[in-house]
Amino acid sequence: MQLDHWAIAWSLVAPHRAQAQINHGQTLERLAERGSLAPCELLAVLEDRPHRRMHLEDAIRQIRGLIEAFELGAASVGGGAEQMEDADA
Repeated sequence: MQLDHWAIAWSLVAPHRAQAQINHGQTLERLAERGSLAPCELLAVLEDRPHRRMHLEDAIRQIRGLIEAFELGAASVGGGAEQMEDADA
């Protein structure tokens, strides 16, 4: 798996700002300014756990799974809201 540079929705990462501070002693904003996190570091933040080293491919695969689940959840929440509005009409 090749990973040169990718962006993750701030709304996915922001709820985990406390874990980023615990793991890295810096705010998410400061980490982003410095070039962000390695995949295994990002995964630890997203899972609200201490950082541990892991294979790059494993970390990327797990992050992609979290992103897909997040995007599916956001889509289903949006779709549900639209369906409720249609029902009210």
